[in-house]
Amino acid sequence: MKLIQFIIICVLVFRCNNLKETAEKIEISEDKTFGELTFLIDGYAKNTLQKGNINSIALAVYKDGKTYQNYYGEIENGKKNTPNDSSLYEIASITKTFTGALISKAVLSGVISLDDDIRKYLGDDYKNLEFEGQPITIKHLLTHSLGLKSKTTKGLQTYYNRLKNGDENAEYTIQDLLEDLKNVEVVNKPGTKFMYNNIGPEILASILEKVNKKSFKTQIKELFSEIGMNNTFLNESEKFKANLVKGNRDGKPAMTDYCPIYGAAGGAISTLPDMAKYMQYLIESKNKPWVKEASRSLFEDKEDDENIGYLWQNIGVGEEEGYYYSKTGTSKGIQSGLLICPDSDYGIVVIINNVSESAFNDWANLFFTEIEADLIKYPKLNLASKLKHSFLRNSENTFKEFRELKTDTAKYFINLRSLNNFGYQLLNENKQKKAVDFFIHLTKEYPENANFYDSLAEAYFITEDYNNALNSYKKSLVLDPENENAKKYINKIEKLILEKS
Repeated sequence: MKLIQFIIICVLVFRCNNLKETAEKIEISEDKTFGELTFLIDGYAKNTLQKGNINSIALAVYKDGKTYQNYYGEIENGKKNTPNDSSLYEIASITKTFTGALISKAVLSGVISLDDDIRKYLGDDYKNLEFEGQPITIKHLLTHSLGLKSKTTKGLQTYYNRLKNGDENAEYTIQDLLEDLKNVEVVNKPGTKFMYNNIGPEILASILEKVNKKSFKTQIKELFSEIGMNNTFLNESEKFKANLVKGNRDGKPAMTDYCPIYGAAGGAISTLPDMAKYMQYLIESKNKPWVKEASRSLFEDKEDDENIGYLWQNIGVGEEEGYYYSKTGTSKGIQSGLLICPDSDYGIVVIINNVSESAFNDWANLFFTEIEADLIKYPKLNLASKLKHSFLRNSENTFKEFRELKTDTAKYFINLRSLNNFGYQLLNENKQKKAVDFFIHLTKEYPENANFYDSLAEAYFITEDYNNALNSYKKSLVLDPENENAKKYINKIEKLILEKS
């Protein structure tokens, strides 16, 4: 990418800074119970930041017509630059869902069919795009099941390598892709094996231009306008650089992602309010024909545990949440995720500006173990999370209140995993005595829970209180004779005690 002159940058900075003025604010509900829920969510986010693997978090939740969004942390440590409504994020592969939406509209209007051979739109120069008589179809492009030997083309890989090496003049166009497609190998029957790729969405964008007779970018803009996403842009990272959130990869500043061709596979940037609007639109418009079509399953690869349709992934039906579908996006420095549960009327957006294994694990735990668990049960509140805030002040009073409130099953539910996780959080924060105290209280409250005794034993072991650790592991083993972890540590502790005697 060529450098922009200083005067142009100044103009764009002024324009970008006005994004906040044009962005519609998401209405925050004043409902008291919903307020208690969002208080818990704030606590989850702040505790996640304290682990030190994530710089900042932007999140939004939707439940039963109510929406909440908030920002936490700093984009750059020590600079006090908390994200805001003008902050633009690279949402990477979530972009694919917009491409899928346009295809669903085209299918419903009859201009294309899911079973169309893609060579119908590419021409006659692609004899190679089939396997044993089975051609690659529109459906295969949507479901990452093209059957290609490689998930990319040689030319596209060369482009990525040039970018990685700092070549700002690297380019890769639709003409380059179409030429490369003449040489790819189809080694599996299309529609039988999932292999994630960025080729399919770009081919789909080219097909959309041909059948709708307008540019892909124009079609995307019209879709954004329909949804109300006025601050979401395609392949314009350089233009809005002043508001683009800086990402981090493994503790180092990450490069901006530049997507070639149309950007249909991952070139969108968006604000949190716009992502919240997208989430809300998909839930509240779940019966709209194109939304219904775009969110249905088209292909399941049981071997890879993938259920996919119109470029959405992780489609399924949960015992509590009902039908759900989701999409994640990972750029060079930004991790994002969007979960839609139309049957249970809730959705989640969580974006962080860190990409590393530890950051991803913290992001996933915040997303699915903490936030989603509470949204599924709402309007009931997670009593375990509610009382975690008071435990450090007075453990006895906290558990006294716990015993009083847990009988109110109309208002509260208890997530035992959440309780156990809090004990380990204390351990990870080097609050070992507090952790031991917490697990002791848990075993008193739930004397038949083998896992709580196992956790108490581990806390004792970490504090080198081997006798109590041994007794707790033995209690855990009595309650759960299949507890291999307890068996292993009982042998280990008995050897340690013998060596000390």
